[in-house]
Amino acid sequence: MDAWLTDTITGYAASPVLLFAALFLLTFVQEDAVSVTAGLLSARMVIDPVPAVAAVVLGTVVGDLALYAAGRWLADTRPVRRLRAASGPLEGRLRRQGLLAVAAARFVPGTRLPVFLGSGVVGTPLAASTLVISLTTLAWTPGLFYLGYGAGEHVLAMITPSSGLMVAALLAAVWFAPNIVRRGVSLVRPATAVAAAGA
Repeated sequence: MDAWLTDTITGYAASPVLLFAALFLLTFVQEDAVSVTAGLLSARMVIDPVPAVAAVVLGTVVGDLALYAAGRWLADTRPVRRLRAASGPLEGRLRRQGLLAVAAARFVPGTRLPVFLGSGVVGTPLAASTLVISLTTLAWTPGLFYLGYGAGEHVLAMITPSSGLMVAALLAAVWFAPNIVRRGVSLVRPATAVAAAGA
């Protein structure tokens, strides 16, 4: 994807308006890689860094809010209502800790789509979600841009779908561990009580 992304962005470099639009829209596909690639191309003096940073930040915020909006829209569909009914404890947890999940998702590639959709589905407050998305984007996206500016291709090599999935799997394990342990303990207690009563 790196060569395709670099070629696509470079193809629009002659027109500032088209370049801004391309960077903005490409963040919907792979925001971290677009941020790093824009930094790399700025370092090579192919594109201007100021509008490039503005485009990737704005595209990232709008894309994330679009996922939230899609979640709100999907919340009342029959398949999602069934899924919500089957995942009561998970929904309750996301409802209680939704803003923390939204903030954490910014820094863990591969988690944004499910977290932002899910926060929309459970109705995490829009104003608070917008604030968290905006602040974390301002902390993360320009940082990736400047990493790309300084170390470009080395950083791009580290941003792969598999690295994001591994981190997402680890976070999911940490997220679900308390429920799994609680259920295990609740299953052991009745068995222990029955064994003690029989003795």
